Amino acid sequence: MLPRKYRLPAKEFQLLYRKGIKAKGKYGMLLYFDNSQNIPKFGFVVSKKIGNAVRRHRMTRLLRVISMEAIKSQEFSLKNGNFEFIAFTFCDDYSKLKEDFNYLLKKLLSDERGSTKNN
Repeated sequence: MLPRKYRLPAKEFQLLYRKGIKAKGKYGMLLYFDNSQNIPKFGFVVSKKIGNAVRRHRMTRLLRVISMEAIKSQEFSLKNGNFEFIAFTFCDDYSKLKEDFNYLLKKLLSDERGSTKNN
């Protein structure tokens, strides 16, 4: 479970989508926007297009575990920012989803040339 201090508040999802930096992967899109707090915050959007409730919750649980591991390992030296993952296709494989998520984190945090910024 993702502790409350690392959860993205619901009111910030739209702001993040409009003004955030986006990077698209195989299973979804990760958005990043800088915040003034000292901790990263994560939010997940898994729509009904992914599948029924069981499939959506399975993917959300995997994403929570993966984001918590990224916070604990700090291998990407997470900046003080808000992150939102919008799922496009269902993935039940932990290792594939983690690989895609970490790729998107690296892309957003280290090499922002491949992503676009909307104002």
